[in-house]
Amino acid sequence: MITESDLDFLHAVWSRRPLFTYLFFGINIAVFLLMTFAGGTTNDSTLLAFGVKANALINQGQYWRFLTPVFIHIGLLHLFFNSYALWIVGPQVEKLYGGPKFVLIYLVTGMAGVASSYWYRPEGLSAGASGAIFGLFGALLVFGLRHRHSIPPFFRRAVGTGVLPVIVINLIIGFSIPMIDNSAHLGGLVSGMFLAAVIPFERPRSTPSIIFTAIQIGLLALVAVSFFFVYKHYDGPRLAFQNVYHGWGDLIGGHSSTAEFIDAINGAERAFVESEKTLENDRRAELPARIKDVGTSIDVLKKAPSVTAKADDMTGQLVKLMQDQYELLKDVDRGGTVTLAEGRQANQNAQRFEQWINDFNSWVDAEGQRYGIQLRERR
Repeated sequence: MITESDLDFLHAVWSRRPLFTYLFFGINIAVFLLMTFAGGTTNDSTLLAFGVKANALINQGQYWRFLTPVFIHIGLLHLFFNSYALWIVGPQVEKLYGGPKFVLIYLVTGMAGVASSYWYRPEGLSAGASGAIFGLFGALLVFGLRHRHSIPPFFRRAVGTGVLPVIVINLIIGFSIPMIDNSAHLGGLVSGMFLAAVIPFERPRSTPSIIFTAIQIGLLALVAVSFFFVYKHYDGPRLAFQNVYHGWGDLIGGHSSTAEFIDAINGAERAFVESEKTLENDRRAELPARIKDVGTSIDVLKKAPSVTAKADDMTGQLVKLMQDQYELLKDVDRGGTVTLAEGRQANQNAQRFEQWINDFNSWVDAEGQRYGIQLRERR
């Protein structure tokens, strides 16, 4: 039987709306979509530009990277599992502690997770809301133990030691999979337990404290300022619709739109050089294969992801050049020999290609390395 006081407790607490859970859920989705338009959430240059934890950049003064990783996810599965966990556990904590204290717990434990990763796993990039989610689990664990005598018995079983198996199982999974940053999980869990031990929950029909409301406003302003710095210092791939396909191409995190851009350029270069050799040496038997290769490279170039406006312009120039080479190869194949006019056209195309290579190399020297693009020796 549920006593009247227990029923009153549940009604008063559970009638609160978890607005900030939904807000953080929405921010995660919005950031993921923006990153998809910028080349994808598994692309290193995009991740760095949007603010993942990167120790070298933090050491250079980019301290907003202690907060922005909480809202960044690497791959669709990463986003799905963390969003699902937030959707399940977030409303519970927010209804128990109220909006201001929930914002404090979520953001502080999220930053604690990033800080733990900064200290204990300095070698790689990391991001995700899992530190904050473990912080919420830690808060529920301590809440159930701390208030076990003042909450309804059946509700007591759902928090406190009731969440312990979930915490243990997820930590075991984290230690079993090398790519999972368990240091962030532990940092979030411990900080969540500490905050729940010192912060009182929002009792039924009470109003939020002015102090916690001020802290809430300050923390939300800090989120806005952090992403303003991301915008101000943004040097990643530009946002473009053509990147959407590449951004969703791999659900588990092994996909790179930058790699696809490089492959498209390299493939076109190889196809042009081979076609050039075929024309120079009058190897007419190879013309059908060269026509096919150049045609394929044109299709790949047209689908290449966007990097910058300059890179897109150079890709367009290369497409035009490859199309001219394609038509030249077809004309030679139909005629069975290289005419004087076709020879001049072949020389002009070769000169245009050499000029394009020089311009592209200059762009790589100036900007390419920030996107993981480096020059290689031509063969």
